[in-house]
Amino acid sequence: MKKFLILLIAILMLVPAASFAAAKKNKVGYMTITYETRDNFVIKSKLFYPAQKEKVYPIVIMLHSIGYSSDYWGLIVKQFVDSGAAVLLVDLRGHGQSMYDSNFKIRSWQYYTEKNFAKYPEDIAEIISYIGTNYKNISTVNYAIVGADIGANTAVLTAEKLVNKPKCLALISPTQNFKGLYIPIAMTNLGKIPILSMVSVRDNYSYKETNFLKKFAQGSFVIKTYPAGGMGMLMLKANPSMSSDIVNWVLPKIK
Repeated sequence: MKKFLILLIAILMLVPAASFAAAKKNKVGYMTITYETRDNFVIKSKLFYPAQKEKVYPIVIMLHSIGYSSDYWGLIVKQFVDSGAAVLLVDLRGHGQSMYDSNFKIRSWQYYTEKNFAKYPEDIAEIISYIGTNYKNISTVNYAIVGADIGANTAVLTAEKLVNKPKCLALISPTQNFKGLYIPIAMTNLGKIPILSMVSVRDNYSYKETNFLKKFAQGSFVIKTYPAGGMGMLMLKANPSMSSDIVNWVLPKIK
């Protein structure tokens, strides 16, 4: 009887462990990428791969809102990965895991001047080049950039810098000028890159700004409005369909 009880307890202990292992396999896996910029700032990113094996994956680069981090993108990451695209989540300089220079001194965005924010597009352009050089299974030809508020403006200015332009941009609450990141002129240099701009009807400022920016687009500029939320990534939780809208708009352009 004593042996039977010991055996029964051992079996019961194994069940949750097996269940946990199964659940773990279903999670989206990622690797951490650490990149040191030319001015010795350490930028952290997470690179997510689809489960299905391919020689080369298209990639979506995602740039978060000011004051947030890449952890706030939520389910949209899994939606892209489940659809066969790799995803690079970048913590912008001074945010999330990207808070330190190479001397381990904290440099938070809260104390930045426009001169600091001006480095964002160069940071992202360098990281995209780094990915293209070091990760041969990632395409930096078939790629898109998704950005929210300061991430949206960074996306436009990054695309302007790059020789290989993104196939499309998805911009949440873009504005003419965010912390010195002025984009109207840059938009005229993007050629025919299709742009999706998403704003909340409750955010009157962003709504007016995106309609102004449309005048500078040389290619397709689609404006999609949502009933709830405020500026930037605040919209994602308030509008459940928004993540799917972004995925469904981006994927056909990069695959």
